[in-house]
Amino acid sequence: MIPVLQAWGEQEMDVAIIQVPYVMGDERQGSGPLRLVQAGAAEAVSGEGIAVSVHRVERGEPFRDSGNAALFVNQRLASTVRQAIGAGRLPLVLAGGCDASAGVVAGIGQDVGVVWFDAHGDFNTPETTVSGYLPGMSLAVITGHCFRNYWAQMGDPTPVREAATLMLGVRDLDPAEKERLDRSAIQIVKWHAGKPQSDVRAAIEKLAESVPEVYVHIDMDCLDPEFAPGVVVEPAPGGISLQAMEDALRAVFTRFRVRAVTFAAYSADNDRNDTTLRTALRLIELVARGAKESS
Repeated sequence: MIPVLQAWGEQEMDVAIIQVPYVMGDERQGSGPLRLVQAGAAEAVSGEGIAVSVHRVERGEPFRDSGNAALFVNQRLASTVRQAIGAGRLPLVLAGGCDASAGVVAGIGQDVGVVWFDAHGDFNTPETTVSGYLPGMSLAVITGHCFRNYWAQMGDPTPVREAATLMLGVRDLDPAEKERLDRSAIQIVKWHAGKPQSDVRAAIEKLAESVPEVYVHIDMDCLDPEFAPGVVVEPAPGGISLQAMEDALRAVFTRFRVRAVTFAAYSADNDRNDTTLRTALRLIELVARGAKESS
């Protein structure tokens, strides 16, 4: 059997970087996590004075079915996250796609809030999706709205409460998905023309009334294409500026205990002049700094 991760090693680590170089178990779209590590993701963390280890979730041989491949990868990811948290380390997941969020939340294994940065809602279900794209249902999965049997096979996951969910940067929704979100208790800060349509800090404070601990999920397409053109799905204009993103992350780390962080959907193949790469590394540094200051 292929090991879930490389050896943890003898040194105590504060951050565990976990590479998941797949989208729905397919490594052909998973170039981002590998490129981030090659370009110095670990050094970005250790440069903040934090000990770091680097691990990789292995899929093994290719699967004929993408659903089974995604399940297998997420089962291993959940185990890896569980092991990191058990050792007192912050899982910093570098994922090809947002479908990795199912494995991360299953690995956390307790009632936790979610701060979800994304241009898209990822709140479709099999009944509403236009594309059938699993990552576009990721938030619906972890809030318990679909694929419950699929998710249950990753351990004993606790669905995230809608009222404990905050979405930031949303600006590209399918019609049926928008209707579902409008009926939900999820708090949403939409973006238009590069600006938030409501107060970000007030939204964070409201979330803090519901939950003290959060999982932070960052789909790189939440950012404006000026800062992140290299993403898996074609980027939507009018997104979060780098400065606004940094301000929001600082506020999150100041207000919550962060249980895990995911950077998803960076595509090295679609990047321009390493613009997205530099943005991601800068944000990884900020996450490391936030983890250190809040520990």
